Order: sequence, then C-alpha cells, then structure tokens
Amino acid sequence: MSANPFSRILVAQMGARRHYAIPRIFHQAGILGALHTDICAVKGWPWLLDRLIPHRLRTTGMRRLFGRVPAGIPTSLIRTESAIGWNYAMDRRRCRSRTEVTACHLSAVQAWGKRIVERGMKPFTSVYAFNTDGKEVLEAAFHSGLVGFLDQTIPARETIVRMFQSERERYPDLVGPETLDQRWQDLAAREKSEWSHATKIFCGSPYVRQTIGEVGGPIEKAVIVPTGVSSPPQGRVSGGDRKNGKTKVLFVGEVGVRKGAHYLIEAASHLGDDFEFRLCGGINLPESYIKNVPPQVQVMGAIPRSEIAKQYDWADVFCLPSLLEGSAAVTYEAMAVGLPIVTTPNSGSLVRDGQDGFLVEARDWKALAHGLRRVRQGELPIDVAIPVDRPGGPPSFTLEAYQERLLNQIQGV
Repeated sequence: MSANPFSRILVAQMGARRHYAIPRIFHQAGILGALHTDICAVKGWPWLLDRLIPHRLRTTGMRRLFGRVPAGIPTSLIRTESAIGWNYAMDRRRCRSRTEVTACHLSAVQAWGKRIVERGMKPFTSVYAFNTDGKEVLEAAFHSGLVGFLDQTIPARETIVRMFQSERERYPDLVGPETLDQRWQDLAAREKSEWSHATKIFCGSPYVRQTIGEVGGPIEKAVIVPTGVSSPPQGRVSGGDRKNGKTKVLFVGEVGVRKGAHYLIEAASHLGDDFEFRLCGGINLPESYIKNVPPQVQVMGAIPRSEIAKQYDWADVFCLPSLLEGSAAVTYEAMAVGLPIVTTPNSGSLVRDGQDGFLVEARDWKALAHGLRRVRQGELPIDVAIPVDRPGGPPSFTLEAYQERLLNQIQGV
C-alpha cells in the first residue's frame, strides 16, 4: 500500500450530492479508489429499469432515480447499496414530521455505514465522507490508520436546532411543532463523532466553521473550502432596464423559514412600490400566509432548472436572507451573471460587503430593506466584478476553481 494519504480515496456518499462532483474530481486527479453510494442509475436493477421503462411511462420518482448518474466515473469504481437506498426512499415518503425524517435517516445511514465497513478498508489509503452520513466509515478509517476527510455541508446540528427553536418563538404560525426535531441530539452525537475521528473537516464557508467552534467542536481541524457550480446559468451580465423605474429583486430557493423568505416578505411590505419581488422555489410556508403577501411580491413556486436563467435575466438584484446554509450555490450563480447580491453571512456566500453586494444580519428585515435600498441608490460599483481567485479577492465560483482548492487541502495533509 502506498504511504501517500490521497492515492486511493474511498468516497462514501449517500445520494447525488453536488451531482457527484467530489468523486469525479478525485477520478480526474487519478486518486479515486471507489465511490460507495446507496443507489444510482448505472448499477444493478436501476440500470436495468432505465433501459426497460419507456420515457412516457416514467413517474417523477423514476425520473429522479434515473437522473442519478455519476458522470465521468467508471462503473468499475462504483459500489452501490440499492436495497438500502430504495427502502430509505420509500420510508421517507411516509414521514409526516421532522422527527420521523430524522429517525428514517438514522436507520438508513447506520445500515449503509455498516455495509461499507463490512466490505473493508484495505484497498484504500483515505476516506471522504459527509456530515451525519459518515460516522461508521470515519470511525473504521481512524482505527485502521487511514486519513479521514469530512465534508461539513451545513452548520452544526445544534446551531440549526437552536435557530429553528428561536424562530418558532418569534413566528409560531410559520414554524409548526412538526418542523422541530425531537431526535436532533442523535444527529448531533453522530456529527461530533465524525469530527473527532476526521483528520480534516472541510467547510464551505466561515459561518459553517464558526458554528463548529460554537458547539465545542474541534475548530482547529476545520478549514474553509468554498464550493462552486459546474454550469452557471446563462443570463445577462450586469446592467438591466428597470421596468417603470422599479428595482426587481429575485429570490431562488425553498420559500421557507430556513432561507429567511419571511424576512424578505416583511422587508417587501415596507419598501413599497419602488420594488418588485419574485420568490422562486418550492413553498414551505402556510398557504394562509402566502395568500396575504404584499401585491409587489410574486411567489412563483418551483421553477424548472431550464427556466432559472430567465429569472436571473429579469432581476436587478439577487437576495437570499438565509438563516442557515453551508455555502448557497444560488449566490455563486447570481455572481456568475453579474447581479449584485444582498445576503447574510449565514448564507456562506462569496459576497464582499460593499463590493459585490451587501451583507446584512440574519433575521433582521430592517437591515435587509436597507441593503436593498442601498443597491437601488447606486451605492455599489457600476459593474459588479465577476469573482476570480486572486489576492484580496473572492474565490472563483467555478467548479474548476473548487477542484483546485479541494485538492490543495487534501494534498496538504
């Protein structure tokens, strides 16, 4: 076995996280030992069904399954647990509360992690896992003397729970009891075990790293590796006509509490007719609340990916007032088309305050409204700079730049 800790990496990944960017990056670099996932369309019975079922007969769930294609990764390097993935998907559909979702997730990841360990660590020199999915794998790697990398895709679990509890106190009509997770401590315990057994923890933003320290985690292991997007939407780059003098504000993401949509709607109600708003994404707020949004706010619902570019093209400014994010890809996309951005530090964005947009405190609609007014009043440079990796500047939003950042961190162990 090579002593090189990144010569044969086992990527343990449930689902199609980042469209399989991590294992693809490692394969292109010649260091992927295997991708071990739950279910995908290129192995086992899903591969067979993809060839047997006509497109016109495919349900939405089938289309999602057949879209799980780890492009650019040889099937010989892919190991799957299709039964675990299928059972997880079926059980998840029956969940009616956040607590039930957590219980379902715990059952699936424990079974999945056990299978990976049973298949052995001997062929590998290191492992790469994701938060709350990787406990068993990272523990086995640690005891086998392997290097363990953990991708902390979201803030610390305890931080997430405390935030939702606080929002429920503020907005009991928006945050129902079913959204509170009664088993969050089990997930937090898994997370802390992962931190303790990992050699290095990758965080998409300073905010994620900060939350690890806030809950007593090993912040000294945590490094910031901003992610990227593989294909930014094609739209106009900076500059746009203001219809009837109005400033057009775009929000893309789940229209719910975690993304801070309710704070944006509150800000809109006080900004008046100088602004128009479009909220694009699945709706996770009560219907009674959505029916009473201000007239200048359009709640568009879910928008097909193929049509998102039109929304960026419509907008004068992008706004994401998230309470909790790892590193929101939509902010990378907005920067890629040259839109100024008003967002929070909690979004994990690349935005430099006063240059690419404005950073405002989370959970503060007044600060949000003020930031949007500042954009309208022209308090930013005329042309918002598209980010590139350079001293003193923000990291590039591209997947190629992310690949370079990630490999540099791995090779630096």
